[in-house]
Amino acid sequence: INAEYMGNPRILRSLQQVVIEQMALPSACARLRNGASIPLFGLGTWRAEGAGECYRAVSEALRLGYRLIDTAAMYANEEDIGRAIRDSGVPRDQIFVVTKLHMERHDNPERELRASLERLALPFVDMYLIHSPNGGRVVEVWKELLRLRDAGLTRMVGVSNFGPAQLAHIKQLGLEMPLLNQFELHVWLQQREAVSYCNSEGIVVMGYCPLARGARLGADAQQTGPVWRIAHSHNKTAAQTALRWSYQSGVVTIPKSTSPARLAENCAIFDFSLSDAEMEELRSVDEGLHVSVAVRAMDRPWEEICG
Repeated sequence: INAEYMGNPRILRSLQQVVIEQMALPSACARLRNGASIPLFGLGTWRAEGAGECYRAVSEALRLGYRLIDTAAMYANEEDIGRAIRDSGVPRDQIFVVTKLHMERHDNPERELRASLERLALPFVDMYLIHSPNGGRVVEVWKELLRLRDAGLTRMVGVSNFGPAQLAHIKQLGLEMPLLNQFELHVWLQQREAVSYCNSEGIVVMGYCPLARGARLGADAQQTGPVWRIAHSHNKTAAQTALRWSYQSGVVTIPKSTSPARLAENCAIFDFSLSDAEMEELRSVDEGLHVSVAVRAMDRPWEEICG
């Protein structure tokens, strides 16, 4: 670049934009019912808080090319995430931001969404979710989220930790169905019934805890079986194989990490693919392993969550 151009802010911003666009991960996107799309790979931020931990993690993730950030009011890190987005240099329209209504504050969704936007310092989010049906008043809250979408405070709305029976009740009431349902999903908990129902209703699935919080990946884990064997055959880690399974299954996959090395490892899943035979073999790994308490809300009776 000629030295005479280096002091021109407009040119420097243009060059920075080119670099940012080139660095975006080659992640595919899931098509939502309304025609919009969401990256199939992103960053989870649960328990990333305090002492700038979340800010550093989101900043590094965006530098690596992550373009989906998942947070929630109850994670207490929205301010750090908003600051990391602003400081990243990545245009806002290239980052898909998800946040959630606090499950203990269902009394006033508009107040809560506006508070999240203030903490994020954003005029709107891309997806706003009911974090859990455990908050109650599900029908009234869902109607309110639809209104907030129409008011422009969020581009889209969905739910989290909702089971098929709960979603079926929403449909029976003649209400618009969620665009997305986020719940615990990984190769050791494949949630086939919930995934099948969501697919049948055009609801995109986002899976949290895609590595089962390391429950089957730690140093004391038995390093045998399909996940490890398939990982070795691709010269990948077991974690990368588990993430690839989720991503290749069409699930929006959001591993959480604050370690720069792990952030890089987690997103190095786009240079290999699993064969049909390998995907089928990994079906056998499903053991119904729950590592999140929140996912239990999927089984709550309708009568308990709608009042």
